[in-house]
Amino acid sequence: MGEHSGGTKSIGSVLRKHLGQRTVLGVAIPVLQDHIDAVRRGATPEGLTEKQIEAGFRKTLAKFISSEYHSTYIDRRLGARGFLEFFDGKYRLRPSLLTDASVNALETLRDELLESLRSAYEQRQTAIKRLESVCSLPKECVRERFALVDEYLSHLTGNRGEVFEVVSFAVLREYFRTFGFSLQRFSTTHANDGGMDFVAADAIYQVTTDESIQKVRRDLAKAPGTKRVLVRPTLTPGVTQLREGDVLEAIELKDLLNHFVAWLLERDTRARWSEHLQRVLEVALDEFRREDRAAMTG
Repeated sequence: MGEHSGGTKSIGSVLRKHLGQRTVLGVAIPVLQDHIDAVRRGATPEGLTEKQIEAGFRKTLAKFISSEYHSTYIDRRLGARGFLEFFDGKYRLRPSLLTDASVNALETLRDELLESLRSAYEQRQTAIKRLESVCSLPKECVRERFALVDEYLSHLTGNRGEVFEVVSFAVLREYFRTFGFSLQRFSTTHANDGGMDFVAADAIYQVTTDESIQKVRRDLAKAPGTKRVLVRPTLTPGVTQLREGDVLEAIELKDLLNHFVAWLLERDTRARWSEHLQRVLEVALDEFRREDRAAMTG
């Protein structure tokens, strides 16, 4: 269930772009399940109310992570670029995405989406164990700590949004701390698709792995006049052009590695004692542990 003939999108091709992203799949899976159930009954899928989607969101994600529900998660998925439409007071899958989609194919898609959430959860457990292991090494093991930071920033695979947002926050927080500046978490939970923000004195550091200019413009429109520093894997020409108004500057992956991490590494190497990189790993570990505790108690 990929692209239809002529390049038309299918529900499978749209949702597979969001594998492991709980804020998207927490909305999509309940609506998809409702569609499957209706078809199995021989009924016309009518969709779900927002309250029903919210209940399904919490039930779907309860096994993997605690994640607050926001109505914007639905709003973002409406229209020609999304997978939902609002019809007769309910939200349903866009019919144009369901052409020739058999119920068996939809069930396979549902299982694949659920498995991606499970995989993201398991990756978080692995990240916690690796961080604990490296943090416990003797402080003289500077290169081992650097290698893990470099790996987590450079290899944007799997649950790429969460790892990138956590480690980039940890790096920037420690870098600015050494100069007497404070960088704090702004968002209360990781969005898992790169939605974590940091707040400084005069601007919000906005991290995302969604590199589209549309994503940036949507975020800027939410709070016009608020100064931003964009943190992202790469800079596209469109993003570069935004550095004239509310966007003060943009930090990309190579900046994180070649400037911020490199500075911390040089100081630790000179001292032959891992102070800065240890703090980076401890901040990242605390973030993952906090999120994991929320998952177990939420």
